[in-house]
Amino acid sequence: MLTYNIRGENIEVTPAIREYVEKKVDKLNRYFNEDLEATTHVNLKVYNDKTTKIEITIPMNSLTLRAEERHEDMYAGIDLILDKLERQIRKHKTKSKS
Repeated sequence: MLTYNIRGENIEVTPAIREYVEKKVDKLNRYFNEDLEATTHVNLKVYNDKTTKIEITIPMNSLTLRAEERHEDMYAGIDLILDKLERQIRKHKTKSKS
């Protein structure tokens, strides 16, 4: 089970943002057979030029997933970052099968 630590710099983490992040990151559970116990650290930052930076770190026993993305639309950035995390998981699973 994933627990969440969501922080915002220069942005208030609204319930809608929190729900969106949790819903998206929970989709990563399908890649793991065992009960996943990890704390997901999510940092959201907004710059003066209205771009956002999203960082997600998920430390686990055998692997640490980490990705960051800068994007003008925060929700699109979250979607892109999850694609990166999924690629990391697939790469790790392919290596561990070899």
